[in-house]
Amino acid sequence: MSTKLKLLVTLLALGVSCAFAQTAAPAKTTVQTKSSEKDGRTTTERTFTTTVTEVAEKPAGVTVAIFTANRAGEIGDNELGALEDYITGKVTELNVHVISGETALNAVAGMTPGAKANELDAQMANSTSAVRLAQALGATHLLQVTLSGFDSNKQTIDAYGVKAINDERTARVTYKILDGNTGASLAADTVRASKVVQQSSGGLSDDRSSLLNDLLAEAAGKVAASLKRQIDRGRITTSAGKGDVTVNFTTELADLYIPDVRIDKDNTVRMSEDKLKVSAVATIEVDGLAVGTAPGKLTVKPGLHKLRVVREGYKPWERTVNFTNGQTLNVGLEMSEAGYARWKESTAFINDLKNGAKLTDGQVKVLEGQAKMFENSGFKVNTKEGITINAGPTRSLFGW
Repeated sequence: MSTKLKLLVTLLALGVSCAFAQTAAPAKTTVQTKSSEKDGRTTTERTFTTTVTEVAEKPAGVTVAIFTANRAGEIGDNELGALEDYITGKVTELNVHVISGETALNAVAGMTPGAKANELDAQMANSTSAVRLAQALGATHLLQVTLSGFDSNKQTIDAYGVKAINDERTARVTYKILDGNTGASLAADTVRASKVVQQSSGGLSDDRSSLLNDLLAEAAGKVAASLKRQIDRGRITTSAGKGDVTVNFTTELADLYIPDVRIDKDNTVRMSEDKLKVSAVATIEVDGLAVGTAPGKLTVKPGLHKLRVVREGYKPWERTVNFTNGQTLNVGLEMSEAGYARWKESTAFINDLKNGAKLTDGQVKVLEGQAKMFENSGFKVNTKEGITINAGPTRSLFGW
């Protein structure tokens, strides 16, 4: 093989390798050598063979929760179910997994009781709502489809003595894809489907509902085509979700204390001057979802969230918080009138005690049982710093 030919083969091999560098596996080059002798001279031929294997990137799995909403007036309300079915069928062909609207709307209703389909825009305008909904449903994205208009454009035609009306009906459908981690809008588009219906001057009416249904079937195909273009462009991505963080929650009853009641070895009541703080077990709601109880630790998503702590007999405690790892939040719960009445009933056994009173073994057991019932009712007694439980000649009623 001549030097020029060898060089050409080498350059072609390099060219192929470069052309597929970004989308192919590393090129593998093999060399075949053949030698021959003639007239006392040895000729060596080397053949370079380069094999390039293309690697087809499999698109990341996409799971969307689909919503349909109507802004086209009363006529569109009855067609939303059909629109969802058309969209689901077409989008599924793109290898996109779809969570039904019924499941999605049930989730919305769970987050905001009384939410309706036509209130969807208000729900989805809040990025926090989008994030928590995607997490609740296991969806990577949210697909919001809106029937934004159903228009009529009539033209009267008078030709050759025949009068007719051409009525062009147009359905406009808008969709948005929201990121399941951030709630940000990744892609959006509006498609149109039109059909001309000819009527005589006598004004024969057409079945508008049936016509709209046909237009929505056509629009669904256009939505899927538009969505495919967005996927091919790499627009439908999933942002890297931030790792979970651990937050510590404590509760305390505002301005409520109980005395540290101690029992001597000889069953004598000792009312300490120390006051013990009391906390209450309460339900923690993050972005409208019950996720745990306080006091305790909770694993949550970092960032801004709506936090609500509730317990029967107490006023709800609500804040917008920025969760960070290792954070400690102390929730001061304020009793309602009904809650305070139950509190007095639960602590009545303490008020009946007298300092220095001598109790029998049976009375001590009853007293300890009442203290245990107090704690089992959802109250937790927190000792102040410096108080040692179960040590020394006395034992605390709330530390045995």
